[in-house]
Amino acid sequence: MSLHDETKLIDEAKRLFADSRTFSWNLVSTRLTQFPYFDEVLGHPEWKGRKILDFGGNVGTFLESAGDKVDHEDYWCIDINRAVVEQGTHTYPRAHFVHFNRYSSQYNPHGIRNLGIPDCGGVKFDFILAFSVFTHVDVNEMIETVGALRRMLARNGVLAFTYFDPQYDRSLSAPAQPRGMTVLRNLGPRGKSEMVKRARWFVIIDNRLYVEPGNLVCHQTREGNPLESYTSFFTSEYMKELFPGATIHPPVCREWQHCCVLHGTERGSAGSTDTHTPAY
Repeated sequence: MSLHDETKLIDEAKRLFADSRTFSWNLVSTRLTQFPYFDEVLGHPEWKGRKILDFGGNVGTFLESAGDKVDHEDYWCIDINRAVVEQGTHTYPRAHFVHFNRYSSQYNPHGIRNLGIPDCGGVKFDFILAFSVFTHVDVNEMIETVGALRRMLARNGVLAFTYFDPQYDRSLSAPAQPRGMTVLRNLGPRGKSEMVKRARWFVIIDNRLYVEPGNLVCHQTREGNPLESYTSFFTSEYMKELFPGATIHPPVCREWQHCCVLHGTERGSAGSTDTHTPAY
């Protein structure tokens, strides 16, 4: 990713997004690790001739990193940022880019709350991939969205999505970092709190820490600040509880994100997460 990379946008897309000087996070993805990441996690499957949904795929750099291993006609990208959808359509005209106008304080502050995922004309997908999507929603929205995506899978289809585990030692992916460099350590004194260390999940919004806040920080019910920074973290043990039958993979390709892999129709769902705790 690159900061304020508005130069990557065509004029038609540039005018659809806020002035990049008004926020501090990334607009246009220049990441080229999505394909090698999922290819390794999924055991190097055959991609040719398979229907692929890149959920939250930004401008479609998955296709650039995939080279000739993916047929553009079989690739769909859904994203809540209309600007990157316009850009992707321009860059990869044979692929399918769909705007999902759902509300997100960070990425689509003028969107519609609780909007359902577009059905892409009823296409059933062999692979549904989501890289760094559920790192920006709360647990309830993640559960809802994962359930909807699984219903879009073809028979024997696979859903794979990434998440941040706050207990992961990032030096395992980036040897230049000090050993023991976890998110909890990066939080400083807040990360030493027993409540935070025991937390199954938490969210950081503009540097405010919310520990297992239930629906308090859900985009679909909360009045967030437009273009705020919003990052969520889930322990791998909690992900196993939320998604019975899932396979959890550690980070690969020098990334910091774990991967949760699910198959077919949803087999289980999480219980209530309505515990409310204050921000730190």
